[in-house]
Amino acid sequence: MSASLHELMREACAAVAVEPPKRRLTPGVWTRTDSKGKNGKNDAAVFLDDNGNSGVAHNYQTGKSQRFSLEGLRQASNDNNPERDRERARRDREEELQRQEVERVCARIVSACREDRHAYFDKKGFPDELGLVCDDPRPFFPDSRLGEALARSLPDAEGKPLLIIPGRIGSKLVTVQFITVSGVKKNILKGQMGGSFHRIATGRDTWVCEGIGTALTVRAALRLLGANATVLSAFSASNVGRVAESIAGSRIAADHDKPVEGLENQGAGEFYARRTGRRWVMPPEMGDFNDMHMAPGDRKENLRAVALRLREVMG
Repeated sequence: MSASLHELMREACAAVAVEPPKRRLTPGVWTRTDSKGKNGKNDAAVFLDDNGNSGVAHNYQTGKSQRFSLEGLRQASNDNNPERDRERARRDREEELQRQEVERVCARIVSACREDRHAYFDKKGFPDELGLVCDDPRPFFPDSRLGEALARSLPDAEGKPLLIIPGRIGSKLVTVQFITVSGVKKNILKGQMGGSFHRIATGRDTWVCEGIGTALTVRAALRLLGANATVLSAFSASNVGRVAESIAGSRIAADHDKPVEGLENQGAGEFYARRTGRRWVMPPEMGDFNDMHMAPGDRKENLRAVALRLREVMG
């Protein structure tokens, strides 16, 4: 990679809050790296196109991507470039075909899952909760370069099985999240996370939150209040905002994250919640509502405190 392209790659990474990869980039291969968000280890990737002159940085926590191109820099003053337009159209077609293939992979994984308890639910205070579990999703990956990339992007599983959280847009399955027994989370590479969610309860009102553990606590707290509500897990702070904006009258149970300079010195949970214009609430201390639920002390009392916090935006 030339010095100028490397600098463009670093600028693209900075634009989407991604650490530049420490390993050398290989054309045609996604190289995993860290995002700058909470639990950002191995939660981003940089792709260098086959031509070696362009690529993309992608942050899986926020769903944001930023392309970088040495050719684009050289030709910035020339808007009329048929060859560049054809190359962009080719890449778009290729990405769409890969997205469709990943959706088929997600469907195969979910169909093969069994329903069972999982250590992650136990860790989050819900030992009797049942979820979809899978010992090894790799047999459902295609025998191709895409399949190899999907396998490399799996979280390191310290034990079996993986907890599988399906993500849907409407009724269409578009992504899955893998959660290890120790709580490491990764959404499937190239899955469509933007706008997707996992529903764990159905009712009149709708609450949107980030992780599945938070969703379980929010559901339990709302039941303490006698509220029968729809509860959605939307995987990331930015996607919480996107999902909430798509549902009239929805409320947000945001995470209380560390302030980030690039987010107007707000935490990601607060920043994206505020932008929606929806009613929202977050824990008084750093962490999410499941952290508040599982804090030292009486868990029943902690859950009542969560319920009272949620009630502040229920009207």
